Amino acid sequence: MTKVTSDALAVLSGLTYFRPLPAADLRRLAAQSTVRDVRRGQRVFEEGTAAEGLFIVMEGRVRLVRISRGGREQVLHSEGPGATLGEVPLLDGGGYVATAIATEPSRLLYVPRATILDACRRHPDVALGIIGVLARRVRSFAGLVEQLSLKDLTARTAALLLEESRASGAPTFVLGATRDELAARLGTVRELVSRALGRLRTAGLIRVAGRKVTIVDLRGLKDLAEDTGAGG
Repeated sequence: MTKVTSDALAVLSGLTYFRPLPAADLRRLAAQSTVRDVRRGQRVFEEGTAAEGLFIVMEGRVRLVRISRGGREQVLHSEGPGATLGEVPLLDGGGYVATAIATEPSRLLYVPRATILDACRRHPDVALGIIGVLARRVRSFAGLVEQLSLKDLTARTAALLLEESRASGAPTFVLGATRDELAARLGTVRELVSRALGRLRTAGLIRVAGRKVTIVDLRGLKDLAEDTGAGG
C-alpha cells in the first residue's frame, strides 16, 4: 500500500458515515481517491460547475461562499480537517451550490462520485450518514438566514465577536480575518464592518487595537447579539 493510499484510508476511516463499511470497501475507496494540494486563495471548485466527487479536508481550511455578479462574497461556512465538501451535488447530480476557496495552504482528498454512490447502494447506513451531515448544514443555514434577515449589522458583528471569543477561550483575542473577510461572513462590505466595530467600541462593549479585540462588557455584548432589528 502506497503512502497516499494509506493516508486516504486513514482519512476515510475517520469519517462517521464511512465507518459502517467493511475494511475491503474502505480500501477500495482509498485506492480510487486522489490527494490534491491547493494554495491559499485557490479555488477548489466553483458554484454551478459539474460535481464529479466529494472533497475531504485533510489539512488546512476551506471556506464555502456564494459570489454575486459584482464580486461580493457571502460566507456560508468554513471547514477544517475532517470536514467533507460537496454532498449536495453528490446526491442530486447538479452543480456545486457554492464556491470553495482555501483560506490557507490545504490538502484535500478527492473521492469520485460513482464510488461513493456504489457504497451507498450497498450499505444504506453510509447514505443515512451523508443525509445526517446535510441535515446539520440545513440547520446551520437556517441560523445564517436568521442572522442576515432578522438582525442588524451591529448585532451580527457582536455575535461574531462572541463566537471568536468562545473559539479562543479568552475575552481578548486576535481576529484571524481581514475586514474584507469579516464582511463576507457578515454579508456586508468592509466599511460598514468598521462602523459596526466603532459603534461597539463607543458603547463601551469592546476595545480594538488593530486585529486584537477585548470584550469589556460580556453581558452587554450578548444582549446586543440576541437583539433583532431590520436592515443590515
